[in-house]
Amino acid sequence: MAKQWSVEELMAALETEVAVHRERTAYHAQNEEFHREKRSQHEAALETAARRLEELRAVSAAALELVGHRASPSAPPDQGMDIGPASKPRLTLILKTIVEEIGADQHFGPGWLAAEVNRRFAGRLRKPVTTRQMSAACRHLARTGRLQQVRQGKGRYESRFMRVG
Repeated sequence: MAKQWSVEELMAALETEVAVHRERTAYHAQNEEFHREKRSQHEAALETAARRLEELRAVSAAALELVGHRASPSAPPDQGMDIGPASKPRLTLILKTIVEEIGADQHFGPGWLAAEVNRRFAGRLRKPVTTRQMSAACRHLARTGRLQQVRQGKGRYESRFMRVG
């Protein structure tokens, strides 16, 4: 059966509940003011950033248009190159072409070379070139004196090469 409340107990319980709700209402009103301030700050920052973004887009479009009129439309240097059939490309020739563009003091590995070959010649290869294939081609060029091996490859890291001359 339900507990019998006296009038004094009922009034005390309701007074406690009213006090809790007053305190929570004040707390949330204070937070609402804080969040309103933060919202207005962020809205102002958003407006400034959006305006600057639009200005940058307009300026970059104008610059690209200006440069586009001056640049002559030419094919990328790798497109006219004969790399052999798609099933068996001439990897050493491809490797020489890429290495010529690299600085003489810059080190590179077979993994980066494989990614670069696949990026440039993806449409002209039947299968993507593997790091293992590039490693063999680099070792061949190192034996013939066109590349210099800077670091021997181990199980945890690949060999590093650099261009000679």
